[in-house]
This record gives sequence, C-alpha cells and structure tokens, in this order.
Amino acid sequence: MTTTSNKKPSTEPPAWHKRLVTQLRAIDRDPGLAAACRRGRNREPLDELDMHQPISYVLEGNENTPLAEYVPSWQRDEVIAAVHHTLALYACHAQSKSTSVHRDGISLGAAIRRLQNAMPSKDGASRRFRAAQGADSTTELTSHVRFLVSLMRTYNVTLDYVALADALAAWHSPARRQGLKRIWGMDFHRTPHKPTDATTEPIKE
Repeated sequence: MTTTSNKKPSTEPPAWHKRLVTQLRAIDRDPGLAAACRRGRNREPLDELDMHQPISYVLEGNENTPLAEYVPSWQRDEVIAAVHHTLALYACHAQSKSTSVHRDGISLGAAIRRLQNAMPSKDGASRRFRAAQGADSTTELTSHVRFLVSLMRTYNVTLDYVALADALAAWHSPARRQGLKRIWGMDFHRTPHKPTDATTEPIKE
C-alpha cells in the first residue's frame, strides 16, 4: 500500500543566513575585519586570506554547529562566492557609518527606487540597475552592485544584505535569475507607501 506524506517542505531560511548576519554585525564592530573585507572587493573569492575566517563561519558555524546546519557540498561554491562578495560590499557600504546599513526586507529593487528618488539625476541609478539585471554571471552582477552600493553609501540608502547574498548564490541558475529580475523590477516600480490616518509617521530608513 502506498502512503502519501503530508509533511510540508520547511519554510525556514537556511542556517547560514543567521550566521551571515552575525558577520555583518562583526564588521560594524571590528575595524580590522571591515578593512579586510574591503580589500576583498576587487578580488576573487578566498583570495583575501583575512576573509577566510568569516566565510568559514558562515558556511559551517563553530565547533558546536550540527552537521545538518552546514552549507551542503553541492551549494558550497556558490555560497562561498556570494558570502565573499556580500561581506566586501557591506564593508564598503558601512564605512564611516554609525548604524547598520543592513535592513531586512529592502530588496535591491526597492533600494534602487529609494536611491533614484534621493539623487539629483534620476537616470544614473536606473541605468546601472538595468545593467545589473542583464548580468550573465555573478561576477558581472557584483560589479554593477558595487557601483550602486557606493551611491547608496553617499545617499544613506540601506539594503537587505542577506537577500542580496541569496540572490548572488542563485544567479548561476537561469530560472532563479529570471525570478529575481521579476521581483526586483516590481519592487523598483512599486508605488511608495503614503502615510494614512492610521500611519502618522513616514517610513524610516
């Protein structure tokens, strides 16, 4: 007799997401780590020796982390590259900032919409954003995002760096890439929230 499992797939985010947030906070506290990650911005993953420890922690945690929470072997290369670029981008974005530039729920598309609204020229950010959406590789995407992050730093725009890392890790997959382009595009063109009687304060960055 055949039985059908009613167990639903887990909707919990992978354990490495939480460990990545820990490393983002460490960059905010540790100038040496922040400098090491900034040095990695134009380097290939793992070429910057001082980034090995934070990347290793995101992948595997510490000696008390159960094996089930490690990044699986079939995802490691993509996650290593994504974490390397994310830490480097965050360190550049966070330089000289007194508060975290990581903000949950602010996708790349939403961040670029806020950036475009803040800039005197309305086309520069959107042109680079379209180029990023057309990137064929993680390396090309990261190059465009690096330029956009430098503008976000200037105009005090925050970004969800965990979501960015997830996107970088998935960019090699055409199907996932297409889905991300749709989400980012919708977030970029979404009408900004307007306060109502029930919401008297504007949304803060």
